[in-house]
Amino acid sequence: MGYYDVRNAKLSILDMLKYDAIQDEDKIIYKDMGRYVQMLVPMNNSKLHDTYEVYFDSNGRISKIIGHDTNTGFRGTKYV
Repeated sequence: MGYYDVRNAKLSILDMLKYDAIQDEDKIIYKDMGRYVQMLVPMNNSKLHDTYEVYFDSNGRISKIIGHDTNTGFRGTKYV
């Protein structure tokens, strides 16, 4: 995700409060879904994005990533 730009902190906080999601400088949207973080990655397809579910273990490390069947990129489950 790169570095955190303090100048955009207010916008990020407002986005998080309004939408319960944050969008980074690459236009990727991150939404906390409780058990996982949903990522909407901009793509040139009919949905205009691919959707991924990122799961973390108790140490905060990524344990698996699920790509939705409707994605034009990665689909299925990858364990890390």
